[in-house]
Amino acid sequence: MKLPHDQDEPVSPSARTAGRLRSALILLATSGVILATGAGLTLAEQSAGLQTYVALAGVGMALALFISLWEIARLRRITRAHALAMVGTNDGMWEWDPVSKELKVGKRLLNILGYADDFLGSTEQWIELVHPDDRAGYNEAVATHLKGLTPHFYHEYRVRAEDGAYRWLAARGVAQRDGRGVARLMAGSITDITERRADEARIRYLAHHDALTGLPNRAQLMEQVPRLIARAAGRGDMLGVLFVDLDRFKTINDAMGHSVGDLLLKGVAHRIAEALRPLDQVYRQGGDEFIAVLPEIAGAGDAGHVAERILEAITRPMHESGFELHTAATIGIALFPADGHDTETLLRNADTAMYAAKARGGASCHFFSEQMNERLQRRMGLEAALRNAIATGELELHYQPQVSVTDGRVVGAEALLRWRHDGRFIPPDHFIPVAEETGMIHAIGDWVLDTAIAQAARWRATYASPPRLAINLSPRQFWHSGLARGIIQRLQNHDLPPECIELEITESVLIQPEGPAIGELRVLRQHGLHLALDDFGTGYSSLSYLRNLPVNRLKIDKSFIFPLAGSSTDNPEDAAAIVRAIIAMAHSLSLSVVAEGVETAAHLHTLQNMGCDLYQGYLLSPALPAGQFADRFLEPN
Repeated sequence: MKLPHDQDEPVSPSARTAGRLRSALILLATSGVILATGAGLTLAEQSAGLQTYVALAGVGMALALFISLWEIARLRRITRAHALAMVGTNDGMWEWDPVSKELKVGKRLLNILGYADDFLGSTEQWIELVHPDDRAGYNEAVATHLKGLTPHFYHEYRVRAEDGAYRWLAARGVAQRDGRGVARLMAGSITDITERRADEARIRYLAHHDALTGLPNRAQLMEQVPRLIARAAGRGDMLGVLFVDLDRFKTINDAMGHSVGDLLLKGVAHRIAEALRPLDQVYRQGGDEFIAVLPEIAGAGDAGHVAERILEAITRPMHESGFELHTAATIGIALFPADGHDTETLLRNADTAMYAAKARGGASCHFFSEQMNERLQRRMGLEAALRNAIATGELELHYQPQVSVTDGRVVGAEALLRWRHDGRFIPPDHFIPVAEETGMIHAIGDWVLDTAIAQAARWRATYASPPRLAINLSPRQFWHSGLARGIIQRLQNHDLPPECIELEITESVLIQPEGPAIGELRVLRQHGLHLALDDFGTGYSSLSYLRNLPVNRLKIDKSFIFPLAGSSTDNPEDAAAIVRAIIAMAHSLSLSVVAEGVETAAHLHTLQNMGCDLYQGYLLSPALPAGQFADRFLEPN
């Protein structure tokens, strides 16, 4: 049978050369064994092989084959060198032939998994060890790289060890390709990341659960309730939200101590959970407040019955640490859809109903009604006063020092917003949410930037080695374009170097990792400003893309630091493990770490042993007005 070019008419030299080249390519495409093993042949054997290809395809094809053999030999030399470099690490080497499916695995990897040195030899054997839930993702990652869609292969997945337990592995590698771009060999390393994954899981758990009671926390509440509302709306169901507040808890806490108070909170959490229906869920809102969410209720009566069971359970005496404790609770109830169509409205109305019940003596439950507007009126008054706060000069910035853990030097300061109204300070957590909900945060945020940058410029002109000044940004400020441009212009107006300022953002900015906020942050970072991720571990950040964010520093939230002091109910060992993991992870990404809420010498001592970089908190100083801060911590030129 003749090939298309084997015609009876004369064949030109160029056509003959092309035909030989095609034939050689066909032979080359079917010679995976030669390519896969060529690196192990002697020079004489490789030369003999080349002579054969010269006869088939001429010098050009021989040169192509020589290059392919040389590339594979080079990759194997690199792989062997990498294997030597990995001695003493937790990495194991692997090499895979996509054509023959032969898999070669280093002894270190087999030792990690507990298998004998000759246990593995084929792709099928390895796939059998991969966790069933991870196989599709693993195969997709390999296929994507083989197609040339990714420059490197990287995937994290679980593999069954000899003892039957699954270990998390991070596999990385690269494919060696022939002249047509076809992968002929893949090689790389695998790292055992089981401990890292466990630490990440514990961080995620603490971010969504209350450390004391083990209940889901407010962060999880705000994630789950919108889904429950959407489901209820789709099914035409009612849903109940119960706001549970303990009566006289502060009295018990002050009289008997925080340790007894903590035991009481744990006992109350357990009793509320037992009083609920199987579908219901209780969350710890914070302090002595709990939220119970009741899906699929037939009417107000169902919510009322559950509330009565909760009141009865909490009222029963509790015996803790030799004490007989008596407490009670007040419950406010809001219903979907009658009392609100979103999480915030239902919580606010349940809170309003709870305060109405408190006003009647407490130890009871009360349903929300439209007549309960006193609290709403107070909020409206707060909003009106806040609108005038800038014009009337009621806003202030106070400054809290950030201190080096190693030598005690003040190297930074955080600018914190204060509102002095009617002769008293309004707590930030009371007015900042109002500012964000009403859009006033943009005007307030501009005032903070103007005031803080001007203060930093004055300190730089007056004092020797002034600290870098950290300024908080609200997520809502990123909704308006031009934030980065405005900050850079302010620095230029004051002739202030960008490295004098650090901008603090919260994890909620990162809900959309490729959204406009990330672009603004990258612009700021490129201009030399420092960026810090505030309250790390309490919000939305994904560890998988943290390494790609333009931040310089992580701030560990005080909720992780407080238990380090240790008490019978704080689980300091768990807290220490989480903080240590965060510090190690940050340092591996070349990020420095600030611990917030450091109040005791025990906190500081623990952080020193963990290698934390900076701390701030009442141990050294609360936030101070600019003048007092300068008098105490700055030295004149």
